[in-house]
Amino acid sequence: MANSRKKTQKTKVRIRKLIIPLAGEGTRLLPVTKSYPKEMIHLVDKPVIQYLVEEAKQSGIDEIIFVLSPTKGLVQKYFSTVRSDLSRKHESLTVLNGLIKEMKFHYIKKGHTRGDGHSIHHTRSKIGKDEVFAVSMGDLLSPTEKPFLAQLIQVYQDVKAPIISVQRVQKEEASKYGVVVPTKSRGRLHTVSELVEKPKTPPSNLIMTGKYILTPAVFPYIEKILKKKNWMGEVRLADALREYAKENTLYAYECEGTIQDTGNKLDFLKSKVFFALRNPNYKKALQTYLNSLKLSK
Repeated sequence: MANSRKKTQKTKVRIRKLIIPLAGEGTRLLPVTKSYPKEMIHLVDKPVIQYLVEEAKQSGIDEIIFVLSPTKGLVQKYFSTVRSDLSRKHESLTVLNGLIKEMKFHYIKKGHTRGDGHSIHHTRSKIGKDEVFAVSMGDLLSPTEKPFLAQLIQVYQDVKAPIISVQRVQKEEASKYGVVVPTKSRGRLHTVSELVEKPKTPPSNLIMTGKYILTPAVFPYIEKILKKKNWMGEVRLADALREYAKENTLYAYECEGTIQDTGNKLDFLKSKVFFALRNPNYKKALQTYLNSLKLSK
C-alpha cells in the first residue's frame, strides 16, 4: 500500500535558478538611464534590482543569472561586497548582506542589445539539460505576500509545463502590453494558444506580467528565430513562446496580486508611492502629505 501511494505522488521539481535579462537601454526612463542602469534606480529605500532578488529568495531560488550590457557593471558591483562594518550602523544593509552571503550570482555580459530572447539564449550554458528555471523581467515587481514566482513554481508542480504570469486588465488597456490568448481555462489557469505583442485590437484582456517558469525546450525556438533573422535584429522571448505554443503545451496563470511596473516614468512614480505606503517608516507621514495636497485643476 505504501509503495502504491509513492507511485501516485507527484515528484516536486526543485527550481533553483532565475534569469534576469538586463541588457536593455532603458530608453523610456531617459535621461537618467543615459549613464545609470534603470534597475539601480532607488525605489523608496533600495534599488529595483534588490526587490527582484528578494522575490527570488522568498520563492526558494538561490542562484541568479544576470545578463548585462556593458553599461550595467554597477549591478555586479552592488551584489559583490558584504559590508559587515556598515551593517552594524545601518540596519538597511542587513538584508542586502544576507542576499550576498546566501545566494549565488552569475554575470553574463553581452555587447549588443538584441531583446530579452537573445539575452536568455546567452544563458544556455548555465542551465542543465533537463533543468527547469525561472525568468523575471527587470522592471516588473510582484509585492505580494507570496511572490508571483513562488505562485508559478507551485502551479508548475502540478502541470509540469512552462507557465507565464498574467493579469486581467480593462480590454482597452491591453493594447499597451503583450497579450495571451487562452483556449481552455480552469479557474486562474489557462492553456495558451497565442501571444500577441501590443495588439491594436486586443484578442483578450490577459496581459503578460514578466514572470516565467521555463524548461530548456524553449531554447531551440529562440535559436530558430535567431537563425531566421540571420542572427541580427531583436529577438523577444514572447516570439519564441508563440512558436513553442504551436507545438507544445504552454500555460498562463493569473497570479494573486497586482504587478508593479517600473519601466516607464508614470508607472515608476506610481510604484514609488505604492511601496512607500507599504513601508511602516514612511506610510503615516506620506499619507498625511498626500491628503494635504490640493492640486490645481
